[in-house]
Amino acid sequence: MIPPSPHYSNMSILVWSIAAFKLGIPVAGMSWLMFNWLYGAGQLSRNAGHKAIREQLDFIKKSHKNNKAKSGNYLYRQWMMFGGGFYGLAILWTLLSIEVLELFSFLLNFNLQALLADGLIALVVNFFVAQFGNIVSAVVWFAYCPEGDQPMLPWILVAYVDYLIGVHPAREQ
Repeated sequence: MIPPSPHYSNMSILVWSIAAFKLGIPVAGMSWLMFNWLYGAGQLSRNAGHKAIREQLDFIKKSHKNNKAKSGNYLYRQWMMFGGGFYGLAILWTLLSIEVLELFSFLLNFNLQALLADGLIALVVNFFVAQFGNIVSAVVWFAYCPEGDQPMLPWILVAYVDYLIGVHPAREQ
């Protein structure tokens, strides 16, 4: 009898479920929200085919890069800053998750004396270094999200399928 592959056991239904709840469902919701805004604003045509929508989205991304305006929806601007599309949305969700978890940790473990122990300049430098680290973690979301020795593949597939699932109802409204 051949023993089961260790990779097969790591891709259990539990891993897929965790990926769906922690990444897939939020990505589906955010993709619906972002594309609903684009369709509602008339920036994307609901009747266009996939190729035309992709071209329109590329045009929107280019115009966003050229237009450095700071007005408008914060989430939308961040999504565009990360390149728009699936990968940008996965980065945005991961960054938001990291930031919210760190905020709660900061508030629950607040200690002014420990914060200022190394001085105000060190506090500011540590803050910016942590922000940079959070952005790097978000950019490599496919490595950040899986816990322990979980494989990346379920996380990537669940996120992408749920991204598409979110785009569809936004288009159909």
